[in-house]
Amino acid sequence: MEILIFKSKLKTLERLMTMNEIVVEGFNKTGNKFSVQVNGSKGYLNDITISCEGTQKSGANVIGIADLFTEDGRIKDEIVSIFHSDENGVRIEI
Repeated sequence: MEILIFKSKLKTLERLMTMNEIVVEGFNKTGNKFSVQVNGSKGYLNDITISCEGTQKSGANVIGIADLFTEDGRIKDEIVSIFHSDENGVRIEI
């Protein structure tokens, strides 16, 4: 069964307190340790990866650069939802 861990505007991910909320809510709702990683590559932001203990379906837990920013470099005005299931791990929907 998949459960909703977090739902908010994508723009809120730029705040440290939002990352903390994802980690805390993830643990409180699943009992698994969650982590939020901000990954860069060759001088630019590459992606944000949200992980937890246990099984993880490859790629389902990553917010790529194209999902984050508009062509003029602004954070998109979209809703991000973070889900978890024992079968697939973290799944991110934008």
